[in-house]
Amino acid sequence: MNEFTERAQPKSLYIVDDEREFLTSLAMSLREFGYQPVTFDHPKKLLEAAKADEVGCVISDLRMPEMGGVELIRRLTASDSCLSVILLTAFADVQTAVDAMKLGAVSVVEKPFHLQQLADEIELAMQRSEEDQQRSSKIAEAERLLGQLTSEESAVLDLATKGFPNREISRQLSISPRTVDRRRQSALRKLQADSVADFAILRTRLDTK
Repeated sequence: MNEFTERAQPKSLYIVDDEREFLTSLAMSLREFGYQPVTFDHPKKLLEAAKADEVGCVISDLRMPEMGGVELIRRLTASDSCLSVILLTAFADVQTAVDAMKLGAVSVVEKPFHLQQLADEIELAMQRSEEDQQRSSKIAEAERLLGQLTSEESAVLDLATKGFPNREISRQLSISPRTVDRRRQSALRKLQADSVADFAILRTRLDTK
């Protein structure tokens, strides 16, 4: 099967905090680590700027007026964003950290923190975001390819993946073996696939979505 070519995307780093002095200071410090952070003083501004398939990391304060870090994670998840989130807090508690991690936060870092510690967390977040983006791209590609099939072609491949030979498929669908073969070949061409096994892989991607 000819997989689509995955291209490495540039990774974004966003910082969200309502305290402008801290926001500026952290951005300057992370530039010394080679990052080029973009800062926002309100989560809504980040949500307006971020793209769903963007690879990167968001460093967000946990507690902010109107919308905190946990709600920001919910909004990003609802928009199918691939961005990973690190939450910063001066008032850490176990339950809040557990809830944030369940929602998908990479980590909850307590202030004050060492910059190297944060840099290590950023690298983990970037890696997770890249993995999420690649998985999302594969799902989107599977949807695109499978969407080209007619219901008749899908029916043939569904039975073929269960191990039925053409003669049995023709009996179950009340069509000739020649029609079964024609639909199978047409479907595989559309999927750019070499075998029925490739069709099964695409279906699995959607089933585990």
